Amino acid sequence: MSERFAVHSRDGVAISVQRSGSGPPLLLLHGAAVDSSAAWSRVLPILTRHFTIYAMNRRGRSPSGDGNTHALSAEVEDLAAVVDSMPEPFTLLAHSFGALITLAAVDRLKNVIRLILYEPPVFEFPRSPRYQEIVKWLERALASGNHEEVVTIFLRDQVGTDESSLARLRLSPIWDVFNKMADTLPREARVVNTFRGDLNLLGSWRVPTTMLLGGESPDEVRDSAMFICRSIPGCRLVILEGQGHSAMLSAPELFSAKVVELARGSEGASAV
Repeated sequence: MSERFAVHSRDGVAISVQRSGSGPPLLLLHGAAVDSSAAWSRVLPILTRHFTIYAMNRRGRSPSGDGNTHALSAEVEDLAAVVDSMPEPFTLLAHSFGALITLAAVDRLKNVIRLILYEPPVFEFPRSPRYQEIVKWLERALASGNHEEVVTIFLRDQVGTDESSLARLRLSPIWDVFNKMADTLPREARVVNTFRGDLNLLGSWRVPTTMLLGGESPDEVRDSAMFICRSIPGCRLVILEGQGHSAMLSAPELFSAKVVELARGSEGASAV
């Protein structure tokens, strides 16, 4: 049985959460270019056998609302509002941009008893000026109403997707999802390209934390994951062998099994 409810953020925006399954609570926070349904569709049938799942739909994705302007601070408030609404202590699993939001909000996660991060795009060193230009390209494409071009620039230039992978994505059902999310991509790219993690805040985090990293993920992704893991006391690194940035879609059985293991507190990981 599944039900959807809304939590109101500080600025009044309604954040939609879908609850399903039974067992210990697990909150899911998705990344960029997708909504909650697209991000977790292949793992929900497995995870709901083990957990009560709370799948949060980030702002800008219906049925969640959106603000007139976008700021990372608003998404931090969204997450904090959902966290405060949870009926009992829980595990939080956050992917990509959702993991970035989580890192910005660690001092607001009062009911989190275990944290699982999957490749947050948070970098040790400032990004090159080229990434400022990429945001401008994205904004121009969006202003012209060319959603396909927005998605292409985001994947090719912001994320670094190669042309053969882009061609495959254009033929897959996920391409339509990407196009629906096009208006959120410039603003989220801007955040990624300018965000600097608060190392003092991360250094004071004492909740057991695991970093998931795809064994086939690019060097930049690997370096950022390991940087964040080094910055969090006791963070443990788990490699998803043969996978990249979206193992929940490419290997749902493997991904779900690892999440179940980690959420139950198993120690099948190495410290960074």
